[in-house]
Parts: sequence; structure tokens; C-alpha cells
Amino acid sequence: MIRILWRKKVLVVFLAALLILFPGASVRPAQALSKTIFLSVGVEKSAGGYTVIGAAMINAEETKLVSAEGAAVEEAFGQITSRQGRTVSLAHCNLIVLGASLSGENVANILEYFLEKFEVSNNALLVWTNGDVKGMLEASFKSKTDAPGGMLETIAAHNQLNVFKRPLTLDRFFKDYFGGRVAFMSAISFETDEIYNTGQVAAFKNGLFKRLVAQTSDILDYE
Repeated sequence: MIRILWRKKVLVVFLAALLILFPGASVRPAQALSKTIFLSVGVEKSAGGYTVIGAAMINAEETKLVSAEGAAVEEAFGQITSRQGRTVSLAHCNLIVLGASLSGENVANILEYFLEKFEVSNNALLVWTNGDVKGMLEASFKSKTDAPGGMLETIAAHNQLNVFKRPLTLDRFFKDYFGGRVAFMSAISFETDEIYNTGQVAAFKNGLFKRLVAQTSDILDYE
């Protein structure tokens, strides 16, 4: 039943993306998409600078991970565009995953780039992980759920609605960031090929990671 719901939801997203990107697609079904549609995207530090990993929509039932490395995030996206032969679209991206390897950097710069360059949704859920981002995204899509972003999106949405009862989205992050307040992301772990909900959020001040916070009361104290 869950698999059927997931397929229906992804089909709706796929068809919506098709109509938005190609209003005439209904009369030109053979036309190839000119954009690589990411349902989720991740960024982590690497030896060559930064690695960007995206869960690209192939059809209503299939996604594949594409990744590239660059001295800057912009360069990594440029590599993906070059390899795929299509520009990247984050218009339907529901999930942004940042690796703990970015500790010490102002992650707001990366998130702001997503907003300005790709017009990613303000409602995209944010995840901070201590694990391998690429492996995490792979595992997320192997565990099918009714969420287009896979298991990670399901966990992040659960944390937002039921555990912390506060938005853990891109929009809320920037409201807190520009308001000079502590900003938060859902903290989800990835170990031995398994995704674990830590029951924590990652706290950021001025875009820099500070620490993990375990309870809602601790969040209020930290603010």
C-alpha cells in the first residue's frame, strides 16, 4: 500500500514538473526534458572542494543519484549540467541534506545560492547529518515511502510536526538567520548503511554549526 501511494505521489510530481517545464508536453510526448529535476539535494566537503549529490527524477517510479565535485558548489553544479547535458531544476526539491563536514563554514551561503540560482522551495526540509551524504540519499530512496524525497523526507517531516513542533525548513532557517537568532535543522544519522533518527536538531548561529540539541525545552533555553 505504501509503495502504491509513493508511486502515485511521485507520478503527480513528475507530471506537474512536465507541465510546468513543457506546457506543450501533452502534444509532444517524445520531447526530452531539458532539465534534470532533483527531488532532493545534498552537499558535503570533499578532497577537491565540495561534492553535490542530487536525486534526479527519471520517471514516475524511478530516481537516480547524480553527483559531481568542484572547488565551489557552483562548479559542482556546472559539472552535473555538463555531464547530464541538461540544467538542474530544484523547483520540486523537498529536501536539502548538508554533511557535518561543512562544520566551520557558513552554510547559509550554500542555502542562499540554492534560493537565488535555482529558486528552491522555501518549504524544503533541512537535514544535517554526520554520515556520508551520498550513501544516505541512496538508502533513503531504497526505503520507499509516500514522500517523493524518500525515507529522509518522511523522518524530517515527522521531526518537524511531531517531535519539535516547529518548522525545520529553509524559510524558517533564514528568518532566524537574518533575525540574529539561532537556526535549526533536523539531525539525522547514517551509520552502517542505515538511517537513524537522532531525536535531535542541529543548532546554527550566524550560519555556523554550534551543537546538537536534544529536547524542545533545550531549544528554548538555547535561544
